[in-house]
Amino acid sequence: PLANGLLGYRWFFDAHVQHGDKRGRDLGYPTANLSLGAGCPLKRGIYAVKARVDEKMVDGVASFGRRPTFDNGSPLFEVHLFDFKQDIYGKQIRVHLISYLRGEEKFDTAEALIEQMDQDSEEARAALASMQPISELDLQLTQVT
Repeated sequence: PLANGLLGYRWFFDAHVQHGDKRGRDLGYPTANLSLGAGCPLKRGIYAVKARVDEKMVDGVASFGRRPTFDNGSPLFEVHLFDFKQDIYGKQIRVHLISYLRGEEKFDTAEALIEQMDQDSEEARAALASMQPISELDLQLTQVT
């Protein structure tokens, strides 16, 4: 939050949506998979996000990490966009990190993970509903033009 305040806007990045294992879809949370590069210093965990897809801003919840419940693989940024059904494979999207919700966790079962994902989605929606722009620039970056 301090860095965002100093910048005058929330941190964001652009990345191309790539195919993944389709595990999120099986769990009821389809995701856009984005690679941030091996050296990305972003804190692992769950975030409330806004994503610019084409010329629309879409709210969502995202996970950055190694997916410890399943494979503990390479770090991946996975975005679940609320009420969104478009095929965006190969498209470049811009993701704004609005709020850090919690750290990355390993769950004993897929059911326990889904229950937590439901809670994370509720928290993300609440954080996005109460979001206040940091500055005029932040407002411009996170709104549809």
